[in-house]
Amino acid sequence: MSRSDTYRSLGWGVGAGLAMALALPGLHVWPLILAVPALFRRAVGERQGWAAFRVGWVAGLAQWLAAVPWIVIVLHRYGNLWLPVALLGWVLLSAILGLLWGLAAFATARVAPGWRLWAIPLFLTAVEIMQGWPPFIFPWNPAAAAAAGTPWLMAPLPVTGAAGLSLLLFLAGGALDGLVSTGLRRRGVALGVVSVSVFGVVAVLAPQFREAGPAVTAAAVQPNIPLKVRWDEVNLGVIERRVWRLSGEAAAAAEWVVWPESAIPRIVERDRDYRTEIEQFARRHRVWMIVGSIGFGGAGEDYFNSLHVVSPGGLIPWRYDKVHLVPFGEHVPVVGALPFLAPLVREVGSFTPGRSTLPLPGPAGATGMAICYEVAFPSLVAATTRQGAQVLVTITNDGWYGDSAAPRQHLALAVLRAAEARRYLVRAANTGISALIDPKGRVLRRLGMDREGVITAEVRPGEGVTPAVAFGRSVRLLIVATAFGAILLAAWRRPGRARVAAGRSSDAG
Repeated sequence: MSRSDTYRSLGWGVGAGLAMALALPGLHVWPLILAVPALFRRAVGERQGWAAFRVGWVAGLAQWLAAVPWIVIVLHRYGNLWLPVALLGWVLLSAILGLLWGLAAFATARVAPGWRLWAIPLFLTAVEIMQGWPPFIFPWNPAAAAAAGTPWLMAPLPVTGAAGLSLLLFLAGGALDGLVSTGLRRRGVALGVVSVSVFGVVAVLAPQFREAGPAVTAAAVQPNIPLKVRWDEVNLGVIERRVWRLSGEAAAAAEWVVWPESAIPRIVERDRDYRTEIEQFARRHRVWMIVGSIGFGGAGEDYFNSLHVVSPGGLIPWRYDKVHLVPFGEHVPVVGALPFLAPLVREVGSFTPGRSTLPLPGPAGATGMAICYEVAFPSLVAATTRQGAQVLVTITNDGWYGDSAAPRQHLALAVLRAAEARRYLVRAANTGISALIDPKGRVLRRLGMDREGVITAEVRPGEGVTPAVAFGRSVRLLIVATAFGAILLAAWRRPGRARVAAGRSSDAG
Protein backbone atom coordinates (compact mmCIF):
# COMPACT_ATOMS: atom_id res chain seq x y z
CA MET A 1 0.00 0.00 0.00
CA SER A 2 1.13 3.56 -0.66
CA ARG A 3 1.97 6.01 2.06
CA SER A 4 -1.18 8.00 1.30
CA ASP A 5 -3.27 4.85 1.79
CA THR A 6 -1.58 4.28 5.13
CA TYR A 7 -2.31 7.82 6.29
CA ARG A 8 -5.89 7.49 5.09
CA SER A 9 -6.36 4.27 7.09
CA LEU A 10 -4.85 5.86 10.18
CA GLY A 11 -7.16 8.84 9.75
CA TRP A 12 -10.22 6.57 9.61
CA GLY A 13 -8.92 4.78 12.72
CA VAL A 14 -8.44 8.00 14.65
CA GLY A 15 -11.93 9.03 13.57
CA ALA A 16 -13.39 5.77 14.91
CA GLY A 17 -11.66 6.26 18.25
CA LEU A 18 -12.71 9.88 18.58
CA ALA A 19 -16.31 9.08 17.63
CA MET A 20 -16.41 6.51 20.41
CA ALA A 21 -14.92 8.91 22.96
CA LEU A 22 -17.19 11.81 22.03
CA ALA A 23 -20.30 9.60 22.20
CA LEU A 24 -19.57 8.76 25.84
CA PRO A 25 -20.49 10.88 28.89
CA GLY A 26 -18.49 14.05 28.87
CA LEU A 27 -19.38 15.64 25.57
CA HIS A 28 -21.92 12.78 25.22
CA VAL A 29 -23.02 13.13 21.60
CA TRP A 30 -24.49 9.63 21.70
CA PRO A 31 -25.42 9.27 17.97
CA LEU A 32 -21.69 9.24 17.20
CA ILE A 33 -21.58 5.68 18.58
CA LEU A 34 -23.37 4.63 15.39
CA ALA A 35 -20.49 5.96 13.27
CA VAL A 36 -17.85 3.81 14.98
CA PRO A 37 -18.33 0.55 12.97
CA ALA A 38 -18.24 2.38 9.62
CA LEU A 39 -15.09 4.32 10.47
CA PHE A 40 -13.46 1.20 11.90
CA ARG A 41 -14.27 -0.83 8.75
CA ARG A 42 -12.72 1.80 6.53
CA ALA A 43 -9.67 1.96 8.77
CA VAL A 44 -9.00 -1.77 8.41
CA GLY A 45 -9.75 -1.76 4.67
CA GLU A 46 -7.60 -4.28 2.82
CA ARG A 47 -4.94 -4.49 5.53
CA GLN A 48 -4.04 -7.86 6.93
CA GLY A 49 -2.22 -9.23 9.96
CA TRP A 50 -0.09 -6.84 11.94
CA ALA A 51 -0.80 -3.97 9.57
CA ALA A 52 -4.47 -4.23 10.52
CA PHE A 53 -3.53 -4.59 14.18
CA ARG A 54 -1.52 -1.34 14.08
CA VAL A 55 -4.42 0.60 12.57
CA GLY A 56 -6.79 -0.78 15.22
CA TRP A 57 -4.30 0.03 17.96
CA VAL A 58 -4.08 3.64 16.76
CA ALA A 59 -7.89 3.82 16.83
CA GLY A 60 -7.96 2.49 20.39
CA LEU A 61 -5.15 4.81 21.45
CA ALA A 62 -7.06 7.80 20.08
CA GLN A 63 -10.23 6.69 21.85
CA TRP A 64 -8.63 6.39 25.26
CA LEU A 65 -6.51 9.52 24.94
CA ALA A 66 -9.70 11.47 24.24
CA ALA A 67 -11.79 9.69 26.90
CA VAL A 68 -9.50 9.64 29.96
CA PRO A 69 -7.29 12.75 30.07
CA TRP A 70 -8.42 13.04 33.70
CA ILE A 71 -5.74 10.44 34.48
CA VAL A 72 -3.28 13.35 34.37
CA ILE A 73 -5.26 15.16 37.09
CA VAL A 74 -5.13 12.10 39.34
CA LEU A 75 -1.42 11.47 38.88
CA HIS A 76 -0.17 15.05 38.80
CA ARG A 77 -2.44 17.08 41.07
CA TYR A 78 -3.12 14.42 43.70
CA GLY A 79 -0.37 11.87 43.10
CA ASN A 80 2.25 14.64 43.11
CA LEU A 81 3.95 13.13 40.08
CA TRP A 82 5.99 15.38 37.81
CA LEU A 83 3.73 16.55 34.97
CA PRO A 84 5.73 14.83 32.19
CA VAL A 85 5.53 11.56 34.16
CA ALA A 86 1.77 12.00 34.63
CA LEU A 87 1.37 12.64 30.90
CA LEU A 88 3.42 9.53 30.20
CA GLY A 89 1.11 7.54 32.50
CA TRP A 90 -1.92 8.77 30.53
CA VAL A 91 -0.35 7.79 27.23
CA LEU A 92 0.80 4.39 28.51
CA LEU A 93 -2.64 3.53 29.90
CA SER A 94 -4.25 4.55 26.61
CA ALA A 95 -1.68 2.56 24.64
CA ILE A 96 -2.26 -0.58 26.72
CA LEU A 97 -6.05 -0.37 26.47
CA GLY A 98 -5.71 0.39 22.75
CA LEU A 99 -4.25 -3.08 22.26
CA LEU A 100 -7.77 -4.45 22.51
CA TRP A 101 -8.92 -2.39 19.53
CA GLY A 102 -5.85 -3.69 17.73
CA LEU A 103 -7.04 -7.22 18.44
CA ALA A 104 -10.48 -6.35 17.06
CA ALA A 105 -8.90 -4.99 13.87
CA PHE A 106 -6.67 -8.07 13.52
CA ALA A 107 -9.77 -10.27 13.79
CA THR A 108 -11.70 -8.09 11.34
CA ALA A 109 -8.97 -8.53 8.73
CA ARG A 110 -9.50 -12.31 8.88
CA VAL A 111 -13.15 -11.96 7.86
CA ALA A 112 -14.36 -11.64 4.28
CA PRO A 113 -15.24 -7.98 3.49
CA GLY A 114 -18.91 -8.77 2.89
CA TRP A 115 -19.32 -10.10 6.43
CA ARG A 116 -17.53 -7.29 8.25
CA LEU A 117 -20.77 -5.37 8.85
CA TRP A 118 -21.69 -8.21 11.20
CA ALA A 119 -18.22 -9.06 12.47
CA ILE A 120 -17.03 -5.61 13.55
CA PRO A 121 -19.86 -5.06 16.10
CA LEU A 122 -19.19 -8.54 17.49
CA PHE A 123 -15.42 -7.99 17.77
CA LEU A 124 -15.71 -4.50 19.30
CA THR A 125 -18.14 -5.81 21.92
CA ALA A 126 -15.96 -8.84 22.65
CA VAL A 127 -12.87 -6.71 23.36
CA GLU A 128 -15.01 -4.37 25.47
CA ILE A 129 -15.92 -7.36 27.64
CA MET A 130 -12.31 -8.55 27.77
CA GLN A 131 -11.34 -5.08 29.00
CA GLY A 132 -12.94 -6.02 32.33
CA TRP A 133 -10.89 -9.23 32.62
CA PRO A 134 -7.27 -9.69 33.74
CA PRO A 135 -4.78 -8.28 32.98
CA PHE A 136 -6.77 -5.10 32.18
CA ILE A 137 -9.55 -5.18 34.84
CA PHE A 138 -10.83 -1.78 33.71
CA PRO A 139 -14.50 -2.12 32.64
CA TRP A 140 -14.80 1.63 32.12
CA ASN A 141 -16.66 3.42 29.31
CA PRO A 142 -18.60 0.61 27.63
CA ALA A 143 -20.39 1.64 24.45
CA ALA A 144 -23.67 1.18 26.35
CA ALA A 145 -22.73 4.21 28.48
CA ALA A 146 -23.58 6.35 25.46
CA ALA A 147 -27.22 5.38 26.10
CA ALA A 148 -27.20 6.65 29.70
CA GLY A 149 -29.63 9.53 30.00
CA THR A 150 -31.72 8.35 27.02
CA PRO A 151 -34.43 6.10 28.54
CA TRP A 152 -35.69 4.53 25.31
CA LEU A 153 -32.14 3.50 24.37
CA MET A 154 -31.71 1.84 27.77
CA ALA A 155 -34.94 -0.16 27.48
CA PRO A 156 -33.23 -3.50 26.61
CA LEU A 157 -30.80 -3.36 29.56
CA PRO A 158 -32.74 -5.65 31.95
CA VAL A 159 -32.54 -8.37 29.29
CA THR A 160 -29.28 -7.75 27.45
CA GLY A 161 -27.13 -6.15 30.12
CA ALA A 162 -24.63 -3.46 29.16
CA ALA A 163 -22.60 -5.81 26.94
CA GLY A 164 -25.69 -6.83 24.95
CA LEU A 165 -26.74 -3.20 24.56
CA SER A 166 -23.23 -2.30 23.33
CA LEU A 167 -23.57 -5.05 20.72
CA LEU A 168 -26.99 -3.78 19.61
CA LEU A 169 -25.67 -0.21 19.25
CA PHE A 170 -22.71 -1.39 17.20
CA LEU A 171 -25.00 -3.59 15.06
CA ALA A 172 -27.21 -0.59 14.37
CA GLY A 173 -24.10 1.35 13.36
CA GLY A 174 -23.05 -1.50 11.07
CA ALA A 175 -26.48 -1.47 9.46
CA LEU A 176 -26.21 2.27 8.75
CA ASP A 177 -22.77 1.68 7.28
CA GLY A 178 -24.19 -0.93 4.92
CA LEU A 179 -27.09 1.27 3.84
CA VAL A 180 -24.79 4.08 2.69
CA SER A 181 -22.07 1.85 1.18
CA THR A 182 -22.17 0.76 -2.46
CA GLY A 183 -22.42 -3.01 -2.79
CA LEU A 184 -23.35 -3.58 0.88
CA ARG A 185 -26.91 -2.28 0.93
CA ARG A 186 -28.53 -5.71 0.91
CA ARG A 187 -26.44 -6.80 3.89
CA GLY A 188 -27.07 -3.44 5.56
CA VAL A 189 -30.83 -3.89 5.23
CA ALA A 190 -30.60 -7.43 6.65
CA LEU A 191 -28.46 -6.26 9.56
CA GLY A 192 -30.79 -3.32 10.18
CA VAL A 193 -33.85 -5.56 10.27
CA VAL A 194 -32.12 -7.94 12.70
CA SER A 195 -30.79 -5.23 15.04
CA VAL A 196 -34.02 -3.21 15.14
CA SER A 197 -36.11 -6.37 15.61
CA VAL A 198 -33.96 -7.68 18.44
CA PHE A 199 -33.88 -4.25 20.08
CA GLY A 200 -37.66 -3.94 19.87
CA VAL A 201 -38.38 -7.46 21.10
CA VAL A 202 -36.09 -7.28 24.14
CA ALA A 203 -37.32 -3.77 24.97
CA VAL A 204 -40.92 -5.00 24.98
CA LEU A 205 -40.10 -8.19 26.91
CA ALA A 206 -37.91 -6.42 29.49
CA PRO A 207 -39.34 -7.08 32.97
CA GLN A 208 -40.78 -4.11 34.78
CA PHE A 209 -39.95 -3.03 38.32
CA ARG A 210 -41.71 -5.15 40.94
CA GLU A 211 -42.31 -3.22 44.13
CA ALA A 212 -41.67 -5.18 47.33
CA GLY A 213 -42.54 -2.70 50.07
CA PRO A 214 -43.40 0.89 51.00
CA ALA A 215 -41.45 3.89 49.80
CA VAL A 216 -38.63 5.36 51.89
CA THR A 217 -37.23 8.86 51.50
CA ALA A 218 -33.47 8.65 50.94
CA ALA A 219 -31.00 11.52 51.17
CA ALA A 220 -27.55 11.68 49.58
CA VAL A 221 -25.18 14.05 51.38
CA GLN A 222 -22.61 15.92 49.27
CA PRO A 223 -20.25 17.94 51.52
CA ASN A 224 -17.95 19.02 48.65
CA ILE A 225 -14.71 18.70 50.61
CA PRO A 226 -11.72 19.11 48.25
CA LEU A 227 -9.15 16.36 48.68
CA LYS A 228 -6.29 18.60 49.73
CA VAL A 229 -8.49 20.21 52.38
CA ARG A 230 -9.52 16.79 53.64
CA TRP A 231 -5.92 15.58 53.95
CA ASP A 232 -4.90 18.46 56.22
CA GLU A 233 -5.68 17.55 59.85
CA VAL A 234 -6.20 21.19 60.82
CA ASN A 235 -9.38 21.12 58.72
CA LEU A 236 -10.94 18.17 60.53
CA GLY A 237 -13.23 20.37 62.64
CA VAL A 238 -14.48 22.29 59.60
CA ILE A 239 -15.12 19.05 57.72
CA GLU A 240 -17.05 17.48 60.59
CA ARG A 241 -19.21 20.53 61.19
CA ARG A 242 -20.15 20.69 57.51
CA VAL A 243 -20.99 16.99 57.27
CA TRP A 244 -23.07 17.04 60.45
CA ARG A 245 -24.88 20.22 59.38
CA LEU A 246 -25.82 18.66 56.03
CA SER A 247 -26.78 15.42 57.78
CA GLY A 248 -29.15 17.38 60.01
CA GLU A 249 -30.78 18.87 56.91
CA ALA A 250 -31.03 15.40 55.40
CA ALA A 251 -32.52 13.85 58.56
CA ALA A 252 -35.21 16.53 58.64
CA ALA A 253 -36.46 15.39 55.24
CA ALA A 254 -35.53 11.72 54.98
CA GLU A 255 -35.49 8.40 56.80
CA TRP A 256 -32.23 7.28 55.23
CA VAL A 257 -29.03 9.34 55.15
CA VAL A 258 -26.18 8.22 52.88
CA TRP A 259 -22.72 9.73 53.25
CA PRO A 260 -20.19 9.66 50.43
CA GLU A 261 -16.97 7.69 50.61
CA SER A 262 -14.69 8.89 53.44
CA ALA A 263 -16.89 11.90 54.27
CA ILE A 264 -15.19 12.32 57.66
CA PRO A 265 -11.57 11.06 57.92
CA ARG A 266 -12.12 9.15 61.16
CA ILE A 267 -12.33 5.41 61.77
CA VAL A 268 -15.61 3.96 63.03
CA GLU A 269 -14.05 0.81 64.51
CA ARG A 270 -11.14 2.53 66.29
CA ASP A 271 -12.68 5.83 67.38
CA ARG A 272 -15.24 5.20 70.13
CA ASP A 273 -16.29 8.87 70.41
CA TYR A 274 -16.92 9.05 66.67
CA ARG A 275 -18.95 5.84 66.69
CA THR A 276 -21.00 7.07 69.63
CA GLU A 277 -21.65 10.37 67.87
CA ILE A 278 -22.96 8.59 64.78
CA GLU A 279 -25.16 6.23 66.80
CA GLN A 280 -26.60 9.08 68.86
CA PHE A 281 -27.41 11.04 65.71
CA ALA A 282 -29.22 8.06 64.17
CA ARG A 283 -31.12 7.43 67.41
CA ARG A 284 -32.05 11.07 67.95
CA HIS A 285 -33.33 11.61 64.41
CA ARG A 286 -34.63 8.06 64.00
CA VAL A 287 -32.82 7.60 60.70
CA TRP A 288 -30.69 4.93 59.09
CA MET A 289 -27.21 5.92 57.94
CA ILE A 290 -24.55 4.58 55.60
CA VAL A 291 -21.01 5.64 56.51
CA GLY A 292 -17.72 4.84 54.79
CA SER A 293 -14.60 4.15 56.83
CA ILE A 294 -11.52 1.94 57.06
CA GLY A 295 -12.24 -1.57 58.33
CA PHE A 296 -9.83 -3.98 59.96
CA GLY A 297 -9.22 -7.72 59.79
CA GLY A 298 -9.40 -10.06 62.74
CA ALA A 299 -5.75 -9.56 63.69
CA GLY A 300 -5.83 -5.89 62.80
CA GLU A 301 -3.20 -6.39 60.11
CA ASP A 302 -5.53 -6.25 57.10
CA TYR A 303 -7.11 -2.97 56.03
CA PHE A 304 -10.36 -2.72 54.08
CA ASN A 305 -12.23 0.06 52.33
CA SER A 306 -15.46 -0.51 54.21
CA LEU A 307 -19.04 0.62 54.49
CA HIS A 308 -20.98 0.60 57.76
CA VAL A 309 -24.74 0.69 58.34
CA VAL A 310 -26.14 2.49 61.39
CA SER A 311 -29.78 1.97 62.36
CA PRO A 312 -31.78 3.96 64.96
CA GLY A 313 -30.84 1.12 67.32
CA GLY A 314 -27.09 1.45 66.75
CA LEU A 315 -24.25 0.23 64.54
CA ILE A 316 -25.03 -2.96 62.60
CA PRO A 317 -22.40 -5.51 63.72
CA TRP A 318 -21.26 -6.46 60.21
CA ARG A 319 -20.05 -4.36 57.29
CA TYR A 320 -19.37 -4.40 53.57
CA ASP A 321 -15.72 -4.55 52.43
CA LYS A 322 -14.86 -3.36 48.94
CA VAL A 323 -14.25 -6.35 46.66
CA HIS A 324 -12.84 -4.70 43.51
CA LEU A 325 -9.97 -2.42 44.49
CA VAL A 326 -8.59 0.28 42.20
CA PRO A 327 -5.30 -0.96 40.69
CA PHE A 328 -2.41 1.36 41.64
CA GLY A 329 -4.83 3.43 43.72
CA GLU A 330 -5.92 1.15 46.59
CA HIS A 331 -3.49 -1.65 45.93
CA VAL A 332 -0.45 -2.18 43.72
CA PRO A 333 -0.60 -5.48 41.84
CA VAL A 334 2.29 -7.93 41.94
CA VAL A 335 5.08 -5.58 42.96
CA GLY A 336 3.62 -4.39 46.25
CA ALA A 337 3.40 -0.82 47.50
CA LEU A 338 5.78 1.54 45.69
CA PRO A 339 6.99 4.68 47.48
CA PHE A 340 6.23 7.06 44.59
CA LEU A 341 2.59 5.91 44.59
CA ALA A 342 2.11 6.51 48.31
CA PRO A 343 0.35 9.88 47.80
CA LEU A 344 -2.44 8.06 45.99
CA VAL A 345 -3.21 5.96 49.08
CA ARG A 346 -3.26 8.38 51.97
CA GLU A 347 -4.97 6.16 54.52
CA VAL A 348 -2.90 3.01 54.26
CA GLY A 349 -0.24 1.46 52.08
CA SER A 350 -2.48 -1.17 50.53
CA PHE A 351 -6.05 -2.34 51.08
CA THR A 352 -7.16 -5.94 51.26
CA PRO A 353 -10.04 -6.90 48.94
CA GLY A 354 -13.29 -8.03 50.51
CA ARG A 355 -14.89 -11.34 49.62
CA SER A 356 -18.61 -11.02 50.24
CA THR A 357 -21.29 -9.29 48.17
CA LEU A 358 -24.09 -10.06 50.64
CA PRO A 359 -26.50 -7.13 51.02
CA LEU A 360 -26.79 -5.32 54.34
CA PRO A 361 -30.01 -4.36 56.13
CA GLY A 362 -31.60 -0.98 55.49
CA PRO A 363 -34.88 0.91 55.79
CA ALA A 364 -35.84 -0.05 52.21
CA GLY A 365 -34.93 -3.69 52.69
CA ALA A 366 -31.76 -5.59 51.90
CA THR A 367 -29.25 -3.14 50.42
CA GLY A 368 -26.64 -4.05 47.82
CA MET A 369 -23.44 -2.06 48.20
CA ALA A 370 -20.77 -0.84 45.80
CA ILE A 371 -17.90 1.48 46.66
CA CYS A 372 -16.61 3.83 43.96
CA TYR A 373 -14.98 1.88 41.09
CA GLU A 374 -17.02 -1.24 41.86
CA VAL A 375 -20.10 0.07 40.13
CA ALA A 376 -18.24 -0.50 36.84
CA PHE A 377 -18.53 -4.27 37.38
CA PRO A 378 -21.92 -5.66 36.30
CA SER A 379 -21.04 -9.00 37.90
CA LEU A 380 -20.81 -7.47 41.39
CA VAL A 381 -24.20 -5.75 41.25
CA ALA A 382 -25.71 -8.87 39.72
CA ALA A 383 -24.29 -11.02 42.52
CA THR A 384 -25.66 -8.85 45.33
CA THR A 385 -29.04 -8.64 43.57
CA ARG A 386 -29.21 -12.43 43.24
CA GLN A 387 -28.43 -12.59 46.96
CA GLY A 388 -31.55 -10.57 47.72
CA ALA A 389 -30.66 -6.87 47.39
CA GLN A 390 -33.86 -4.85 47.10
CA VAL A 391 -32.23 -1.46 46.64
CA LEU A 392 -28.70 -0.40 45.63
CA VAL A 393 -26.26 2.11 47.10
CA THR A 394 -22.93 3.31 45.78
CA ILE A 395 -20.69 5.77 47.59
CA THR A 396 -17.70 7.47 46.03
CA ASN A 397 -15.21 10.30 46.22
CA ASP A 398 -14.71 11.59 42.68
CA GLY A 399 -12.72 14.59 43.87
CA TRP A 400 -9.65 12.90 42.37
CA TYR A 401 -10.85 13.73 38.87
CA GLY A 402 -11.67 17.43 39.15
CA ASP A 403 -14.51 18.76 37.02
CA SER A 404 -13.63 16.45 34.12
CA ALA A 405 -15.55 13.83 32.15
CA ALA A 406 -14.68 11.16 34.75
CA PRO A 407 -17.49 11.88 37.27
CA ARG A 408 -20.00 11.86 34.41
CA GLN A 409 -18.58 8.60 33.06
CA HIS A 410 -18.75 7.16 36.58
CA LEU A 411 -22.38 8.25 37.03
CA ALA A 412 -23.31 6.60 33.72
CA LEU A 413 -22.08 3.25 35.06
CA ALA A 414 -24.38 3.60 38.08
CA VAL A 415 -27.27 4.36 35.71
CA LEU A 416 -26.53 1.16 33.74
CA ARG A 417 -26.43 -0.95 36.92
CA ALA A 418 -29.78 0.42 38.17
CA ALA A 419 -31.47 -0.32 34.84
CA GLU A 420 -29.92 -3.79 34.51
CA ALA A 421 -31.09 -4.85 37.97
CA ARG A 422 -34.41 -2.92 37.94
CA ARG A 423 -33.57 -1.39 41.32
CA TYR A 424 -33.56 2.09 42.79
CA LEU A 425 -29.98 3.28 43.34
CA VAL A 426 -28.68 5.94 45.74
CA ARG A 427 -25.34 7.51 44.79
CA ALA A 428 -23.54 9.77 47.27
CA ALA A 429 -20.38 11.49 46.00
CA ASN A 430 -18.16 13.77 48.05
CA THR A 431 -17.67 16.48 45.42
CA GLY A 432 -20.34 15.28 42.96
CA ILE A 433 -22.13 13.95 41.09
CA SER A 434 -24.60 12.63 43.68
CA ALA A 435 -27.78 11.14 42.24
CA LEU A 436 -30.94 9.21 43.01
CA ILE A 437 -31.76 6.84 40.14
CA ASP A 438 -34.94 4.90 39.43
CA PRO A 439 -35.18 1.28 38.15
CA LYS A 440 -35.35 2.44 34.52
CA GLY A 441 -32.06 4.29 34.84
CA ARG A 442 -33.68 7.72 35.02
CA VAL A 443 -31.96 10.22 37.30
CA LEU A 444 -34.64 11.51 39.68
CA ARG A 445 -32.42 14.04 41.45
CA ARG A 446 -28.78 15.00 41.03
CA LEU A 447 -26.30 17.46 42.51
CA GLY A 448 -23.55 18.57 40.14
CA MET A 449 -19.82 18.87 40.56
CA ASP A 450 -18.28 21.12 43.19
CA ARG A 451 -21.57 21.88 44.88
CA GLU A 452 -22.48 21.42 48.52
CA GLY A 453 -25.90 20.16 49.54
CA VAL A 454 -28.39 17.35 50.03
CA ILE A 455 -30.72 15.69 47.53
CA THR A 456 -33.71 13.55 48.46
CA ALA A 457 -36.18 11.29 46.68
CA GLU A 458 -38.43 8.35 47.41
CA VAL A 459 -36.97 4.92 46.77
CA ARG A 460 -38.84 1.62 46.88
CA PRO A 461 -37.57 -1.88 47.50
CA GLY A 462 -37.76 -4.18 44.49
CA GLU A 463 -37.90 -7.92 44.03
CA GLY A 464 -37.25 -10.41 41.28
CA VAL A 465 -34.19 -11.07 39.14
CA THR A 466 -33.89 -9.76 35.61
CA PRO A 467 -32.37 -11.85 32.79
CA ALA A 468 -29.37 -9.49 32.80
CA VAL A 469 -28.76 -10.28 36.46
CA ALA A 470 -29.42 -13.99 36.11
CA PHE A 471 -27.58 -14.63 32.85
CA GLY A 472 -25.37 -11.58 32.29
CA ARG A 473 -22.13 -13.47 32.78
CA SER A 474 -23.24 -16.18 30.35
CA VAL A 475 -24.17 -13.54 27.76
CA ARG A 476 -20.74 -11.93 28.02
CA LEU A 477 -18.99 -15.29 27.70
CA LEU A 478 -21.21 -16.18 24.73
CA ILE A 479 -20.32 -12.94 22.92
CA VAL A 480 -16.58 -13.52 23.41
CA ALA A 481 -16.86 -17.20 22.45
CA THR A 482 -18.84 -16.30 19.31
CA ALA A 483 -16.19 -13.76 18.35
CA PHE A 484 -13.42 -16.33 18.67
CA GLY A 485 -15.57 -18.83 16.78
CA ALA A 486 -15.99 -16.33 13.94
CA ILE A 487 -12.21 -15.87 13.74
CA LEU A 488 -11.62 -19.61 13.62
CA LEU A 489 -14.32 -20.08 10.99
CA ALA A 490 -12.86 -17.31 8.85
CA ALA A 491 -9.36 -18.79 9.19
CA TRP A 492 -10.67 -22.22 8.15
CA ARG A 493 -12.67 -20.98 5.17
CA ARG A 494 -10.00 -18.76 3.64
CA PRO A 495 -7.46 -21.51 2.85
CA GLY A 496 -10.31 -23.54 1.36
CA ARG A 497 -11.32 -20.71 -0.96
CA ALA A 498 -7.68 -20.21 -1.94
CA ARG A 499 -7.35 -23.89 -2.91
CA VAL A 500 -10.55 -23.77 -4.97
CA ALA A 501 -9.37 -20.63 -6.76
CA ALA A 502 -5.97 -22.23 -7.44
CA GLY A 503 -7.65 -25.36 -8.84
CA ARG A 504 -9.84 -23.35 -11.19
CA SER A 505 -6.80 -21.45 -12.42
CA SER A 506 -4.96 -24.73 -13.10
CA ASP A 507 -7.94 -26.17 -15.03
CA ALA A 508 -8.16 -23.04 -17.13
CA GLY A 509 -4.47 -23.38 -18.04
